[in-house]
This record gives sequence, structure tokens and C-alpha cells, in this order.
Amino acid sequence: MNTRRSMNSFILFLTGILSLLSSCQSMEENAQLATPVTVMIAESGIINRSIVVYCRLEAGQEAMISAFSPGRILEVNTSVGDSVQEGDLLVELSTDQRNIGAVNAAAARIAAASAVYSNAEADLERSSRLLSSGVISESEYERSAVRELTAEAALQGAYAAYSAARSTDMSGRITAPFSGSVTRVWAREGETTGGPMISIADSSLLKAELLAAPRHLSYLEVGQSVAFTTSHHSGIVFPGAVTSVSPAVDPVSGLVSLTIQLHDRSGLLRSGMTGTAFVNLETVPDAVVLPQSVMRPAGDNARTVALLREGHALIVPIETGIASGTDLEVTAGVSPGDTVIVMGSSLVSSGDIVRVVE
Repeated sequence: MNTRRSMNSFILFLTGILSLLSSCQSMEENAQLATPVTVMIAESGIINRSIVVYCRLEAGQEAMISAFSPGRILEVNTSVGDSVQEGDLLVELSTDQRNIGAVNAAAARIAAASAVYSNAEADLERSSRLLSSGVISESEYERSAVRELTAEAALQGAYAAYSAARSTDMSGRITAPFSGSVTRVWAREGETTGGPMISIADSSLLKAELLAAPRHLSYLEVGQSVAFTTSHHSGIVFPGAVTSVSPAVDPVSGLVSLTIQLHDRSGLLRSGMTGTAFVNLETVPDAVVLPQSVMRPAGDNARTVALLREGHALIVPIETGIASGTDLEVTAGVSPGDTVIVMGSSLVSSGDIVRVVE
């Protein structure tokens, strides 16, 4: 009886060992059949739709200053790189003696015309009193009024002649039309003027014209934010904004023209610098963003993604939104926290056993 019990216990023990060995063998076979993959966890983030355009900066205001009339350059009061304020004297030219004489003559004519006008005005007042008393006729009074009007017109003409003569005389003083930086100086002391003498640019407000593909026209708007970078100042991002957008496509280039402005408070940027402008067209917060490399085409512009679920691959269709570089917004099919198969995603089908490797 005891022998039989011992035999039954041994048989049960042996059966358990065989079952365990069979299970281990099955696990080893599954491990050998599992496809090795790498994974990533889908997370929420921000994605921007933007266009990237290479451009050249221009000053918000630029001017090449020339002399009003020819003259010899007496003094140059500025040099390249100087900061100037509106009205600062830049260049002084020799003043023609004839101009001085014209100013003096015009001043003398003002004095003479003023005396004549004073006499005519007094004569008109006297004629008015005499007319009221009946001493003179209306025709005599009208003659006095005409003389007063003629004298006033002569005085105004004298003032106009003086202003013109003074303006010609002042043309020997070349001043800054606005505040900015001197970018070029052609004037040389002792030389005679002929062409531009000074170039000034206001670099506190810079602008650039960009050309974009027509497909972006419906997204472009005045006020959109801009980030500008340049190799002249690596690692620094200069903010700006879109100030104008052409409503139509240029028939020659086939592109859309837009203008951006940069407010450079640092003073690092200069007119003529080149760089890259990033125009932000659209921003989506809390978006699921995946690299396009994890997506597989499924025909008719459809895409799928391989997810990891309980050791098996699961192929799911997805819907996508805006693109940013090599990334795409996933609007349906993947949720934050899902495990997405990265390397090996093209080797698996739904239900396949997968093994995560580092």
C-alpha cells in the first residue's frame, strides 16, 4: 500500500518536471522567434508649422546724402561706424560769396518793403477816418487800399526771396536727416563735391524681404512671430514679426513676397548681414509628436504605427496634422503614454512577438 502511494507521488513529481521542462522549452522557442525592437514612449509636446527662408537684412531707414550745390569740402566731422543724431553736422562746405551777398541783399529788400508797407498801412487808416468824415471820396479811399495791398504783397515777396537765399547759403552745412549709424564716407577734405558724400542707416529697426512658396499664402498673416539667426552671432536668436504679406503670387518668380522687421536692442545686427528667418505659421500645444521614421505608408497617403502591447506588436492606423521638419503631429491613433516601436517597426505585423532591446 505504501509502495503504491510512493509510486503515485513519484509519477506526479515526474509529470511536473516534464511540464516545467516543456514550458521552459516553449519560452526559449518564443524568445528565439521574438523580433528585437527598440521603443519610445509617446508624449505630449508643442509643434510648430513654420517656413525657413534665407535672407539679407536691410536698415529700416537708409540715406545717401549729397550736397545741394557744388562746393569745396572744408571739414568732414564723421567716420564710418559713428552714431549720429538727427541734425548733427556731418560735412561743411565752402560758402560762395555770391550766396552771402544774395542773403544780405534779400535782407535789405525786406527792410525797404517793410517801411513801404508801414507807410501804406498808416495811409489807409488815415484815409478811412477822412472817408468817415466826408473829406475824401470813396475812389480816393480805394486807391489807398490798393497801395496797402501792393505794399503787403511786396513785403511777402521779399521774405520769400530771403528764405530762398538763406536756404542756398545753408546748403554748405550737411546734416544728418535722422538718427543712425554712418555706413560709408566718400567725402574728403579739400575735394569738390560730386555725388554722394555720406551714407547713414538706422540699424535699430531692420527689415528683410522674404520669398515663400505659394502653398504657404493661406497661412501667412501680418503679426506672425519670426526668429532670425545668423552665423555672425551663433547661438543667438533675434525676435521679429511679419509686417506685410503680398496678397498675390508674383508672376515672374512664382513666389509670395513678405516683409519682416527685427527690433535689435542688442545692437549686434547690421544692415547687409545674411541669415535664416523662421516664420511661425501655426502652433499646436499638447500635441502627440512622432518622428516620421516610425510611420509606415498604408496607401492613399495613409500611415500606420506599430505599438507594443503585452509583448506583441499592434499595427494601428493614424491621422496626422502639421509637420515640423522630420516630425509629424499625430491627431488620432496614438495617445500619450503609448509605447511606439521605433527600430524594427517595418519588420513586424500585428500579433508578432517582440523583444525590446536597448
